[in-house]
Amino acid sequence: MLKDKKAIRESILAARNRLTEDERRRLSLQVRDRFFALPEVVSARRLLLFLSFGSEVDTWLFLEHALSLGKEVAAPVTLRQTRELAFYPIRSRDEAAPGHWGIYEPKMEGEPILPGGEDVVAVPGVAFDRRGRRIGYGGGYYDRFLAGKGAGAWKVGICFDLQLVDELPQAEHDVPVDAVVTEMETVVVRKGRLPGD
Repeated sequence: MLKDKKAIRESILAARNRLTEDERRRLSLQVRDRFFALPEVVSARRLLLFLSFGSEVDTWLFLEHALSLGKEVAAPVTLRQTRELAFYPIRSRDEAAPGHWGIYEPKMEGEPILPGGEDVVAVPGVAFDRRGRRIGYGGGYYDRFLAGKGAGAWKVGICFDLQLVDELPQAEHDVPVDAVVTEMETVVVRKGRLPGD
């Protein structure tokens, strides 16, 4: 399985890295619009967004849009000693700086937020399938977060269509997402709680 995951990771990252900056921005805006059309996102007061790195879907566009809608946004900080993620509020790029691996992270001011059932977590990944399974970057940070502190939140995989495949291998510790959004389609595996449900 590790060999399969490694081959999938290399193949999809190579394809994603071939996108031009203009293509990535155009497709990212389409992914953003689909994400914000989800009823669970519409009703969410707070979004937990990863801050994009390299050729990922540009989630800085998501941050701007969320704030324009009056939503709270938190982003992850990597705690390398414990191999965990902690989420802190963020309102602009000025409130973040490059952290581990050069990925932008919010400043650790105040207490980290504790996700709840009304929150939506945007989950990064190299590849997703139609049953919500994902292949990440290999560190296991998101799997630990989604199985632990983030277990109650609704989880949405954010990716380009070239990263969505029919089926991925799954290990015991892998945590599936509840939906996957690309520029082409929205795959809902499990509906989230809405106000009044």
